[in-house]
Amino acid sequence: MMRTALILLAATAAGCGKTVTDDDCRKVGENMLQVWRAESAKAASTDGADSEKARNVIKSEGDKLVADWSAECKKELMGRRVDPKEMDCLLKAGSIEQINKCAEP
Repeated sequence: MMRTALILLAATAAGCGKTVTDDDCRKVGENMLQVWRAESAKAASTDGADSEKARNVIKSEGDKLVADWSAECKKELMGRRVDPKEMDCLLKAGSIEQINKCAEP
C-alpha cells in the first residue's frame, strides 16, 4: 500500500501542482493508518477468538506502515511538486483498493 502511494506521487513529482510538505506526508500517513485499521478490523475474527497478541501484531504493523511511509515521503517527495488530485485521492481513500486506484492513470 505504501509503495503504491509513493510510486504514484513520485511518478507525478516532476509535473505541475502543489509542493509536498511535511504536513502532507503526515496526513497521508494518518489516512493510511485509518485504512489499515479498518481493513484489519474487517479481516479479524468475528467469533471473538482473536487474541491480544494478534491485536498487538496488527497495531505494530500499522505503526510500521506509517513510519515507513513518513520516512520515504520525506526522503523522496518532500519539496517536489505533485498533482493535487492525486494527493487528494490518497487523503480521501477509505480502503486499500481505493489507495491502489489512486495510482491508476
